[in-house]
Amino acid sequence: MKLFGIRLMLTFLLVLLEMIVINIAGILPFIAAHKANISGAPYMEFITKNLLHPIEKAKLMIKEKNPLFFLGSGAVVLLTFYATFFMKGAKGKYQLADKYGVHGSSRFAHKHEIFKPGETVGVPVNQLMKDLEASILNSKGEM
Repeated sequence: MKLFGIRLMLTFLLVLLEMIVINIAGILPFIAAHKANISGAPYMEFITKNLLHPIEKAKLMIKEKNPLFFLGSGAVVLLTFYATFFMKGAKGKYQLADKYGVHGSSRFAHKHEIFKPGETVGVPVNQLMKDLEASILNSKGEM
């Protein structure tokens, strides 16, 4: 399921980047066509048409052999290919909390971390009970 989500996210990223490429590759010829009246050019209509009909715009750019479109689309495909197959999802040092102790990591301790030689003292059960009773008694020897 996790792999499906990653591939879905990468597909969405590919589509989003391709839409950006279509808009950027089309804006230069659009500006060249409207250079006489650049301030009154219908930019919003241009961008809306690109967003609503991206396949038609892409076909038109292929037919016109727009080099910016080819470069941008190639870069998007290479980036997506790299992100899909070559980016490693390896767990780094800080993602593997069971290999080292860190404040806030939620894991069970290993026995070698708890019972270190020289740090823990074994006490017989009878002695433990006597020490417990002695600590409960007040200064007069009563409970």
